[in-house]
Order: sequence, then C-alpha cells, then structure tokens
Amino acid sequence: MSSCGEDDGKTFMYLHHLTVDAPIKAEYRIKLIVDGADIRLTRKEQTSAWIPPMSLEVSHMSSVEVIFRTRRNVAGISFKREETVFKIDVQKAVQEFRNTMDREVSVSEEGNYAQQSAGITAYFRLSPKSESIRSELQRLQEEMIGFRHKINDAAQKHVDTVIKYGVAFSELDPRSKAAFSILRTTFELLKEQQKRDQMISSLASHLGRILPFAFKGLEQAVEDNADILRRTIERLYVLAVDVAEFAYDYIKRDRFKRLAKSIISTRDQQIISELTSSFEEMVIDFERAINIETLKAVRNLEETLLLNRLQPIQAGHSLDHQCMEGTRVSLLDEILDWALLPYANHPALRNIYWLYGIPGVGKTAVAHSICARLHKHGRLGGSFFCQRDDPKLSDPKNILPTLICKLAETWGGYRRLVAGKLRSDPHLNHSSAGDELLLQLLESLQNHPPYTLVLVIDAFDECGDIQGRNSILSTLFDACSKITWLRIFISSRQEQDIDSFFKRPNCTGRYFSTDLLNEDKTHDDIHLFAKRKLSLIAGEYDLPDDWPGSEKLELIVKRSGGLFIFVETLWRLLQEGLDPHQRLEKALSGGSRDVLDGLYHLYSTIINVQIRQEKETFRLAMGTIMAVGQYHPLPDKSIAQLAGLPTRIVTALVKKLGSLLYRDASLNGGIRVRHLSIVDFLTGPGSPEDLAIDFDQANRDIGVACLRTMIQGLKFNICDLVSSFIPNRDIDDLSSRIKEKMSDLLQYSCLYWSNHLCHSPDIRNEAIYSVLDSFTEGCRLLYWIEVLSLLEKVPSGQATLRRITSWVKAPQMTFVTHFKDALRFLLMFRAAIITSTPHIYVSGLPFTPTDTNLWRNAKASYKHMLEVERGRMSVWPVFPEALRGHTAHITSVAYSPDGRHIASGSYDKTIRLWDAVTGDAVGEPLGGHLKSILSIAYSKDGRHIVSGSYDKTLRIWDAETGEAVGEPLRGHTASVLSVAYSPDGCYIVSGSYDDMVWVWNADTRFGVGLSKRHANSVTSVTYSPDGRRIASGSADTTICIWNAETGDAIGRRLRGHTGFIVGIAYSPDGRRIVSGSYDNTVRIWNVETGDAISESLRGHTAFVLSIAYSPDGRHIVSGSADKTIRTWDAETGEAIGEPLRGHAGSVLSVRYSPDGRHIVSGSYDRTVRIWNAETRDGVGEPFRKHIDSILCVAYSPDGRRIVTGSADRTIRIWDTETGEAVGEPLNGVRGSILSIAYSPDGRHIVSGSADNTIQMWDAVTGDAVGERLSRHTDSILCIAYSPDGRHFVSGSADRMIRIWNVDVGDAFGEPLRGHEDSVTSVAYSSDGRHIVSGSIDQTIRIWDIETRKAVHTPLTGHAGPISSVAYSPDGRHIVCGRRNTIQVWNVDTEDVVCEMSCGNRGSILNIAYSPDGHHVASGSADGTIQIWDATTGDAIGEPLSGHTGPITSIVYSPDGRQIVSGSADQTTRVWDSAVLRAPPFFCVPTRLAGFITEKAVSGFGSQKFIEKDLPVPQFLLSPPMVMIDLSMWASMDLVSEHRGPKLR
Repeated sequence: MSSCGEDDGKTFMYLHHLTVDAPIKAEYRIKLIVDGADIRLTRKEQTSAWIPPMSLEVSHMSSVEVIFRTRRNVAGISFKREETVFKIDVQKAVQEFRNTMDREVSVSEEGNYAQQSAGITAYFRLSPKSESIRSELQRLQEEMIGFRHKINDAAQKHVDTVIKYGVAFSELDPRSKAAFSILRTTFELLKEQQKRDQMISSLASHLGRILPFAFKGLEQAVEDNADILRRTIERLYVLAVDVAEFAYDYIKRDRFKRLAKSIISTRDQQIISELTSSFEEMVIDFERAINIETLKAVRNLEETLLLNRLQPIQAGHSLDHQCMEGTRVSLLDEILDWALLPYANHPALRNIYWLYGIPGVGKTAVAHSICARLHKHGRLGGSFFCQRDDPKLSDPKNILPTLICKLAETWGGYRRLVAGKLRSDPHLNHSSAGDELLLQLLESLQNHPPYTLVLVIDAFDECGDIQGRNSILSTLFDACSKITWLRIFISSRQEQDIDSFFKRPNCTGRYFSTDLLNEDKTHDDIHLFAKRKLSLIAGEYDLPDDWPGSEKLELIVKRSGGLFIFVETLWRLLQEGLDPHQRLEKALSGGSRDVLDGLYHLYSTIINVQIRQEKETFRLAMGTIMAVGQYHPLPDKSIAQLAGLPTRIVTALVKKLGSLLYRDASLNGGIRVRHLSIVDFLTGPGSPEDLAIDFDQANRDIGVACLRTMIQGLKFNICDLVSSFIPNRDIDDLSSRIKEKMSDLLQYSCLYWSNHLCHSPDIRNEAIYSVLDSFTEGCRLLYWIEVLSLLEKVPSGQATLRRITSWVKAPQMTFVTHFKDALRFLLMFRAAIITSTPHIYVSGLPFTPTDTNLWRNAKASYKHMLEVERGRMSVWPVFPEALRGHTAHITSVAYSPDGRHIASGSYDKTIRLWDAVTGDAVGEPLGGHLKSILSIAYSKDGRHIVSGSYDKTLRIWDAETGEAVGEPLRGHTASVLSVAYSPDGCYIVSGSYDDMVWVWNADTRFGVGLSKRHANSVTSVTYSPDGRRIASGSADTTICIWNAETGDAIGRRLRGHTGFIVGIAYSPDGRRIVSGSYDNTVRIWNVETGDAISESLRGHTAFVLSIAYSPDGRHIVSGSADKTIRTWDAETGEAIGEPLRGHAGSVLSVRYSPDGRHIVSGSYDRTVRIWNAETRDGVGEPFRKHIDSILCVAYSPDGRRIVTGSADRTIRIWDTETGEAVGEPLNGVRGSILSIAYSPDGRHIVSGSADNTIQMWDAVTGDAVGERLSRHTDSILCIAYSPDGRHFVSGSADRMIRIWNVDVGDAFGEPLRGHEDSVTSVAYSSDGRHIVSGSIDQTIRIWDIETRKAVHTPLTGHAGPISSVAYSPDGRHIVCGRRNTIQVWNVDTEDVVCEMSCGNRGSILNIAYSPDGHHVASGSADGTIQIWDATTGDAIGEPLSGHTGPITSIVYSPDGRQIVSGSADQTTRVWDSAVLRAPPFFCVPTRLAGFITEKAVSGFGSQKFIEKDLPVPQFLLSPPMVMIDLSMWASMDLVSEHRGPKLR
C-alpha cells in the first residue's frame, strides 16, 4: 500500500487527453509512448485536443513521452519534417492529486520547436475505482464529524488537526471496493512510517479494506441494510477514531528521534496488533451481514422495475454541448458554489436557480456545463433537456418520471422506496408519476444524502403548455422547499407564465435568478468564443492569425447582442463558402441593430447568399421541414415527397443551409433546424416578405400530402402476417417487416395527417374534402387501422378521428360518416385490434353492423368474409339509457366544450369521463381527492377540468390523460361546494362552506379570497359570459355580484328566495341570472337592476338543486329533489311540457350540451342520463311512447320486433335494434290492452282488451284484420297462439277459456269451464296438444285440446291467486307464479319439483321460460326482474332493476338472448339475459351479439374450428357481455385481398 512500495495503486489514474500549444499552421502529428508502447491518438474535431483510447491507465512509475512532428506539403511532396520529444512527469500528477484532491489534474511540459516555444499539456483523471473511493471517503468524512463526541477530550485537538485535511485516496489498496472515513493526515503519517515499520503498513492496509463493497457506497449499504449494519457501523466509527489518535501520537513521538530501522516498542506493537485484529473481525462481520451479489441483484431488479413502469426517456446532458473552455467561468462557478453549498450550514438557502434569457444567449450550453460539473462532483440528481421540435422532449409528462428515475439511480434509499411503491400500487405508472413518487417518498426517506443533489431542466419554455409547465414548477417547488438537500436548476426564456410563477408571493426570496443576457462577463465570453471560432476559420483558409482583426472582432461581438448562437451561426456560414472574408462582410453589413434583429439579419443574409433566386423552393421545403419537425423530423426523401420536390433539391438545401439545418442521426437522418429562433424568424410577423412562411398553409399542404401518401401506400395485410393466432407482440420479425413494408413517410402520414390538416380551424375547402372522400373509399380506413395496430398507436387513431370530425364542420359529407363508423369500430373492438392486427377482420368486421359504410365497403371487397348468421345488428348500439359506474351519488355533471365528452363528479371521490356519442366510459376514473367531489367544470379549451371537494381543496385535471395537474389548490377552510372557469380559462372561482368566494389564477395556481363574505355557505358560483363579473349564490338566500378584477361587490344583493339558493347561472347574453332554491322555485333576475323578472317559476314539488341556461338563452333547465327535470321558457317563465322522469333519486346537477340539443343530468341514484332537449325523451331510454301503463309485451318470431299493449288503449310495434317505434300506434279498441301475442309466422298480432273483445292485426301494415271477437263477457286477461298458428286461446275475467279458429275468425266449440274465478294466464304446450291455465281461484288446470276436458284434477296447494303460468319448452314441466313464490310442477306426476322464493320483494306478477328451458324469468310488483335456474331454483345474479313501477309483462326473445319487460311506469325495457364465456381474443357487447356458425363460413373450403384454448390471452371484460363459444371460434389466414380470409 505504500506510495514507495511495490504494491502501490498502479492504476488509480488514467491519461484523459492531451492539448497542444504550438504557434504553427503546418500539418502536425502527435505520437504518444507509454512505458515503451505506442498509443494511438485521435484528434477531437475543431479543437487542439488529442484523445487516447478510453481508460489509458498509468501509475506513478509510468514513463510517458509525447513526440510532436510536423511536415509541410507542396504539390503532394513532403519536406521539412521536424519533431520534438516532451517527457511528462507522472510523479508530478500523482503529487498534484494528493495535494489538491481534484478529480482532474494537468501537467504541462514546455520545449522549443522550430525556434519557437511550444507546449504539451497532459490531463489526468482518477480511475473509476479511485473516483468512487474518493467520493465515498468524502461523504464518510462528513459522517465522521458527527461522531466527534466519541473522542475523549485529550484526543479532541488531534482529530481537529486532521479533519481539516482530506483523505489520501491514492494510498488505498487498489483491491478495495469501497472505503471508510480515515483522515488524510493519518494516512500521510502512516505512509511515512511504513517505510520502516511493517506492522504500520498492515494497519494502513486494513483501514482501506474495511468495506469491500464492489458496487455500493457505505451510505447506501447502510440505507439498504440499516438494521443489520447499524451496530457494526457504530463500532467502525469508534475504531476509526482510535486509529487516528494512535497514529497521530505514535508518529509525533518518534518522527524526529527514530532512525530508519528503529524498533517498535512492545506497547505500540500490542496496540497495532489489537487494532489490526479489530479490523479483521469487522471485515468478517460485514461479509456476514451483506451478500454483495444479492445487493447487486436487488438493485438490478429495482432499476428494471423503474424503467418498465416509469419509462424514462433519454434527455440528459452531453459533454459535446458545453460552454467553450474559458467562457462563462464566473457564472458557472457561481452556480456550482450554489449547488455544492452544504445545506446543513445554510438551511435558509434558496433551493431553486432560474437562469433565463432570450433565444440564442447560450442557456443550454450553460446547462450542459453545469450538468458535467455536477456529475464530476457526484451531485447531479438528474437532468432533462427539453426540445420543442421533439415530441418526447417537449412533453411535460415525461419530465417527472425521468427525473424520478435518475434520482433513484443516484440515491439507493430513494430507489428502494420508489420500487416498493410501484410494487404496492400496480396503477402507478409513467402517466401518474408525480407528487406521490417524488415529494411524498422524499419526505419519508429516513436516511437521505449528506450532501446536496441537483435536478437540472433546460429550455423549460419549450415543454408543453402553460398549465403543464406550472404543474411541473409547482411540484418541483414544493419538493425543494421541503427537502433541504434537493436543489433545482432551471433555464428558459423569460416567458410570462414562468416569470409569473416565480413572482408569486409565496415564491419571493426562495429562488435565485439570473438574466443571462445581462450577465457581467457576457461581452468578454462572446469575445473569446468568437476569437476561437474565427481562429479555426483562419487556420482552415490559411488567413492571418489575427483575422479578421480586432475591429471586425469587436463588431461581431457587438452585433451578436450577447447571443452565442449568432457567433455559432456566423462561424458555420463562413465555413460553407470559398471566401469567408466576403461572407463576413455581407453578414456584418448594415447599421446597429437590436439584439434579435442582429440575429435575424444574419439568418436573412445566410438564406439570401445561399438560396438567391430560389425563394419559392426554399419556402416550400423549409415550411415542410419546420411543420414536420413539430412531431417527428423526416429525412430528405420523405421531406421531398411531402413538399413535391426532387430529393436532390432537399439534399442540396440542407447542404447549403448547414448553418441553419442539420440531420439528426438518432432519427434516421431526420432534418432539424439548429435553433428554434430560426422558426421564430421565418414565421413571425417581422419576417421578410420574400422569406416568410405561412405555417398554416404549410400544415394544410402537408396534411393533404399525407392523405395522398396513404391513398397510394395503404393495402390489405400490409406486413404479410400469416395468422391471427399470434399476437403482434409475439411476432419475432415484426419490426423488420414494418421497416421493409412501410416507408418512413407512410408511417408518419398515418400518425400525423390530421394534426397537419386540422392545424388551422379556418382552412377548409372542397379540394380538401375531395381528398378526404378518396381516402375513405373502399377499405382504406381498415388498412389505416392496420398500420395503427402494427405501430401500437391505436389510441392515437381515436384522437385522430375525433379531431377530424370536429374540424370538418360539414356533417352532411359522406366521409364524415365513414370517420364516425371507423371511430365506433375502434371503440368497440379496441382490445382485439391492439392485440392482433388480423383480428380487425376476424373479430371486428363480423360484428360490424350491416347498415354502415364500413361493412358495406368491406363486404364489396371480400366476398367470402366471415358473417354472423343470427343476432346481427344493422346499426351501431343505441346510447345506454343511463351511464353507470359511480358507486355513490353524482353531485355534478359537465359537457366538454366540444360536446364530445361528459364529466361527472361523485360522492365516491372520483370523476368519470363518458363518451357523449356512445355512452362508454373514457379511461379510468380520476382519483385524488381525499373526500367527496361536490362540483366540477371544464375549461374553455376543454383541456382541463377543475373540481371542488369536501376535503377543502380544488384540483385541476388534464382532461385527456386524467392526471392531476400539480398540487391541490388550498385556501378554503371548509368544503368547496362550487367551482367555475372564467370564459378565457385564465381564472377559477370557487365557493365554499366557509362562506367565502375565492378567485384563483389557473396558471400560477395562486388564489385569493374576496374581501366580503356571505352570511352562510356559498353554494354556487359562476362567471358572466364576458368574464368581468362573478355571481355567487348562498345558503343565506341571497345572490351577490362581484367585480372579477377587483373583487368588490357590485350593487345590492338579489333577494327574494325564502330558502337556500343552491344553483345559479348567467344567461348567454349576460343580462340575466337564473337561480334555484330550497323554496322549490326558480327565479330569473335582471342583472343591472337586481330585480326579479316576473313571478317565481313554480312546478317542482321539492328543492330545486341545479339550474342551467340553454346555449341560445331561450330555455332554462332545472333539476330537483322531486326526481324530475323541468324545462322552462326563459322569456315567459312557462314550464315546457311534462317533467322529464327517469331518475330514481334527487337530480343534483343538470347541464345543456354546447349545441343545446341535449341535457345531461346527474342524480342521487348514481346514474348520469342524457335527454333529447327537443323530443324530451331520454337518449337510450326504454321504449316510451305510451302515455299509460304497459300491460303486455310480446316478441315477433324473428326477434326483430316487439309489440306492446297499454292501458292507453293503443298497441305499438318497436324495432328491437333501434328502439324506434315502427309506424303509427294501432288504435280502435275501447279498453285497455290487457294481453297480446304474435302469430308463429309473424304476420299477425292478436290482442285482448278490457272492453271484452279480441282483435287481430296485420303485423306489417298495422291494420285491423276482420271484426272484433266478442264472445267473452268480461275483460280478456290473457291470450296465446298455438304452435302451428291455426288457433289461439284466450282467458277472461268471465272465468272461461275460449279457443279460436284463426281462419274462420270465430271461437269453435264450447268454452273450457272449470275455474271459479278470473283466468289470469294461459299457455300452449310445445306439441300443441294441451293448454295450461292459472286463475285467481288459486288453481292450475291442464286441458286436452282434442277432448276439451281437464286432463287431471286441478293442481292446488297454492296460498294465493295464480298470476302467471308457462310450459317448459319440452312440455314436461309447468311453472307458475303466485304472491312471492314460484313453483315448478312435473306434468306427469303432478308434483312440485322446485320452489323459488322472492322474499319480501313483492308479488310475482308474471313469469317466462327461456327457450332452452334452463332458466325462468320473473317480474315482480317491486319493478325488478329475477332470473332463476329452472332445475335448482337458485337465483342467478342480482335482480335487474330500472323500472319504477310493477312489471306487468315479461317474455324472452326467440333466441333467448334478451328479455323484454313492460311496466306500469309506461316503459318497455330490453335486458341481456345471460353472460357466456369469453373467446380467446375479444368479447362483443350484447347489442352486437351473434354467433359465427359452421354454416356461415362453409364457403371457405377446409375448416378447422378451435376446440382448445388458443395460445393467446383472454380479455375478461365486465358484463353485460355476450361471448363467442370457443367451439365456434376460428382464426384466419390472411392470404389474399381478393379471396378474403381463409380459415385455418
């Protein structure tokens, strides 16, 4: 271990690079010889640095020589070859390391060359091993200070003497893997003494080997193994002090007295032996406590977990982009001093450093330099360099996940906490990483770093929008405010939102800021930077050394305006031409300019010099490059194709404009602008007319070009996939197939065509519509979906289709219908499409409704496509009657400004988003509030949602991702009852149970309460349409109007209500306010006068809980605790029509859609409902056209129609797919329709009425067939057709049963007599030979049709009247309902074989057997339906609820897949009857249910159906779903576009 001994650390340092200082211009070479071996050197471009191979390790014994050679060439002939040898003093480097403790030292050697002085400087750095040891020792030295109390008073001064020195890392045994905090003076003394004393050398060696951790520092080992190591570490500290004390005393006593071979005293020998033995025991303890390989494996697992779940991106610093050496020195030193200052000594230090300045001033170079220096010191916690023209680097959602990962890599204790959190919460991922993983975990960190760590973010202004940036700033600001060892460095332009954030009152005095443009040394730095850059030009062009002279140099510095980008761009310009002098003169022509004007003049000069007369071509190509660069830069060929130019033109342009453009090798040569100020120059208002680029037009042209690219390039099975058995992720060569089959341009076009086309809302014309028409022809949309599936971009396809349909503004265009079909297709079959591309055709198309363009086009292209044989829908599913998902009552609803989504807030603490077209839930619920959500509102642009909660906070959410934006807004001291955005989206107003109104800046998130309070809770707040006023309604029964800017109250309060005001709204013109109150009334107020307009609007019978104006101001909608919704004429105050009924609980919130066509409501019943504002029907509501109770229902034999009879004396026929009424109602009967049935051939309907008559109807025309049949003397309670359709039977309140001949139209034979009271139900056996009847007389009778006599004695034993009877399909059983019991009888034995009890849910009013006989459905007086197992009698699932009145009739569809019910609530509902098992790839919602049968695919030739589980995952979706049986499932071989898919 001795510095003089043989085992000295031979490779503790390495030669990093050499620099040459020689005043010659001739070509020269450098040769390096180390220990006699020639070492190859590489010259770093554009510098005087020469770099050896990586990790050229040297020791203090190494011999290092540098040979400097030159030669001059004339006409290819070399002459005047000269060389000089410089010997590098390696010992000097070693000594320098020991003295300075720096990570890099230099040794310079001077000599004469060509009669002039020359020099070589060698730069040495610590080896990675020594660097690691050094860092650990420095940290452990700080730990040592904390243990000074363990040292007795006598030794205290000795330790003070050595603490001020560092640790002698170079003397450590090189085999050691880490180190311990032994002080430098101790080592120095031991080093000198070990020349004579072997025992001292042994002791020093043990000091270095105490912690043999190959991959972890001491503090991380302690953090990961705190419980195991704590006692050993404490012993270690004490032992270290003992060694330091002994060494100090030992050497001090003998330093000047001992000869070289002095003998060590017995006492000293004993102490050294004891200390050495203690170290040996401690090493064993550590090895037992820690398994090094296990620690390494655990760390690898944790890092892998972080990478997979958080998905950080490569956004770190680069050594190539630092400030030029010698520039920004004072600034960098200042920032580094701030970063490294120990937090323990400066707890009040400002932990954020904001460096700002205009574009081109060099902020990014400073950030790279800071990162490099922090990394060198081991203090870089993580970095993120934003870039506007890179989608990943400009997305604020990527910043926190990346920084969290980097910080976790740096500090093991934090890494362990993050990994543990990710394991415990599977929902945490890249999108949800934020406060929970950063601030909360950092606060809970028990053992934090003993030094500062710095997070660096550069070009922050180029990342995201204002809200996104403020969210990041808020999170980071909170983190470094509470975590004293964490510091943040941010560089950006001085954008208003960033500047405003830092000027908030709660930020004052808590950050540093520097305007880089006005930094003291900027002029000198620019001067040095320019001088060095121009010297390179002088050397390259053989110009004088001082070219272009001090005067020109000073002019360049002046013209730069402090912008390094000016000098950089100028240097590149001078490199490109033949005569740099001429180009420099042109670039500097003209008078003095402002800062950016000088830069823009330079840009203009470059373009004019290089492009000259080809300005139109320049604008076309440059506009394409800049527009494409927003999303994904493309190479020359693709840019040329989009711009309609030859590739050579684009290539030449990039070559000529190399000072402005470059090719990004990491993006396959994608062309980028060198600096975003170039984009600002060419698209800004000050751009020269001949160079100005119309960015909107450029985007439109690119959008059209993308469409044409897809029209030409998309095709069926573009990647030649061979089977749908294999999910995309398991196709080994998929990436190579994509690369081979899809060009960069085709991929780009498929992903970004709508972004370009919809860039400007005002550029729409027939030419664009024509291209869109062409794009949607045939199956091209399916081929486009193929590409999205292959590229794993299906979600972006949904956004694309929504974007384009909103942008078109011409809903009548055919292509709009195509796009809407494609969107429904993506939403319906998303899981299958994402998993396997072939299932677009296997799983999607077979269930696509037939009355869609998508299906028709596919059917025309593929003649042998799989088809659904039965159950196929002709149109997309209708909207559900109610949106369900919340687990508690819904307190607030809101439409997005574009009308595409509905948001609902609930007492279950979540917000849910719904698709306003399909009714499907969009994404996962938004969760984050600790208590119930009481109010929500959309921002004007629809990008954010604000919510107010019972937890006293407001939260802002990203409406697209569902993520919370920043921390909650805190200020209220009680529940937040109401929130609203200002019309411009810049502010939020909130009202609270604390009687206060607060106004918040939506960007800075700073809020302030208005000076005056209400006398009670503020229940409702809203902005006026012009944003100048705020209105608040209160439980104090008043409304107050406030000046939105000053917060002052305006005028007198509006008084008139006698109960709490819980809802208010401004009219669209801002002249009126409407309010709803606990006094059950609605009032309209004149804003200017404060007077109520007319009388209160009365009609609700309970509290009015919510109120809203229609967008046109003509109507008002109100929701009430009476469970109804009412609409009012805003002018007259008259109620419009009947109340809207459907909710089963109080209506807590109502809103109009932006187009005024719909009303959305949220209720205490936990549902959201949408109502058609014109027809006043619920969207997706049950069939509701009858105006009185529905008393009977029946299915047509083909399942396509339902017929209903009502107490309103009408019959209606309904289309089961659309829910629409077919034709006009069937009228003419003088009494309630009590019973109804379809003929087996579906051609006729027969009905029985309370007027004692029976009528037959033509099921197609609705006309009455023949005269009414009037043989009964009382109401016709039940009716049924015989299986052959030749007869029907009727039961009546006259106690008789009659059989009727259909052809004759009259009863034949005598009535069947035997019942002693009304016959309530009749049914035919499946063979048509028997009839079963039930009666109020509590008996069931079975009749033989041939003999017209009862077959058995009556089936008795019923404790109550029989309400309904039915035969099982096989005729072996009869089921009957009475009171709250269902019984199943064996027809042959006349025994009850099964009995089912409904408990106290109400009497059974009707029952029905499923067509397969496996189930029985029952309808009850409580409005519920229950399905039962017909064999066991067990109830299946929960009762089906939705009706608000008794179930009067129930029947299964012919295929058994649905149940239809009629109710006294005037509605008919259709229910899914069963849930079967899932197929291997996807499941189909019931409204698209069907079966793929062998018959349907018989045209495919050879068939092989899958009997076993396929080697692919199952998607288990929640009910209600109907799944395809695996025995009916097939997979296809995509072999030919024309032949269609083939079964395998």
